[in-house]
Amino acid sequence: MLLTLLGLLPFTAHGQLPELINDSEFRPDAKAAVDSIYNFNFSAADSIISPWKQQYPEHPLWHLFDGIQFWWQVLSDLEDTSHDEQFFRLMKEADYEAGRLLHRQPKHVDALLIRAISNGYLARQYANREEWVTSINYGRKAINAHQYLREHRPELNDLKLAEGLKLYYIAYLPEAYPIVKTVTWALPDGNKQEGLELIRRASEEAVFASAEATYFLGNINYNYENNFATAVTHFEELHAQYPHNNYYARILAKSYFKLDRYKKALEFIEQTLTRWERKALPHRDIMQEELWTWKGRIMEKLGNNQQALTYYEQAFAKSENLPNTAHRSFYVVSGYLAGKLLYERDQHDKAKRYLQKVAEADAESSYREYARELLAKMS
Repeated sequence: MLLTLLGLLPFTAHGQLPELINDSEFRPDAKAAVDSIYNFNFSAADSIISPWKQQYPEHPLWHLFDGIQFWWQVLSDLEDTSHDEQFFRLMKEADYEAGRLLHRQPKHVDALLIRAISNGYLARQYANREEWVTSINYGRKAINAHQYLREHRPELNDLKLAEGLKLYYIAYLPEAYPIVKTVTWALPDGNKQEGLELIRRASEEAVFASAEATYFLGNINYNYENNFATAVTHFEELHAQYPHNNYYARILAKSYFKLDRYKKALEFIEQTLTRWERKALPHRDIMQEELWTWKGRIMEKLGNNQQALTYYEQAFAKSENLPNTAHRSFYVVSGYLAGKLLYERDQHDKAKRYLQKVAEADAESSYREYARELLAKMS
């Protein structure tokens, strides 16, 4: 019914819907709205775009904004699958409305951007669910829209992220996995440095892709370039800009731990959990589940096994009250680490209670195998 009503709404003068991405007044408002969404200030985002939405109620951009906002409900707890269908529906609606606009105005830049972004999100989430064929199909739709825009509107800053990622990975993959050369020889040449430079420019200049570009700068430097100090600066930048974003806070805590910056990690975890509690920020349970596990690991590294055990037990108990428990990574990790410490203290009965639950879970296969090995030693 809603889509039918929207289809009956009058268009602007001359029957053409304007390209808002070309409007110098709209771009900073759109950027501010996206930034508000990433900082979980959804009401501020709604207020910023409300005048534009009232002026152009039939524009498909508002469907995309709804989808991006709901994406953070999904990404905050990827192990909870209960939000998937609503997310898929929102992004498919955005793509559908963009398609309707393209039927009337075939080169409409906003509609092509919406098509590229919405299908990119769909491909990403179907990949998260290991539905690879579906993910590839949506990925193709995103790439087709992006390619058309690149050919006709190469100056658009939001295109720089996808182009930068393509240049980087085409160069990186044959270096890391020589067998890939057998299937990438026909592709255009990649260039890691040019790719990173385009991603950097997207982080500074893009409207919709700025934060994602900063994230990928951190992710690439951390996972592929082994440039950990640079990676952490990007994750710190994200946390500073979006202090209410639980996902970026958790990435930063993990990064401090992985770099053996235990004092910094402990300070950050304590301050972050206190702020989440004091301000009643969303997804506090998810934060506690993960950050208590990292805190336990730090305490164990520092030789304080009693405190480590306490944090592991707290994290495990939190996991047991979260959705899809058996599929949760930190349920398995915290449970195994608690059981291991108890085993080392000869508290075998208590250790078994943790390790048996871990062994029966569905996440983190290596930790499940470790749990089975300890259980075998106690049998």
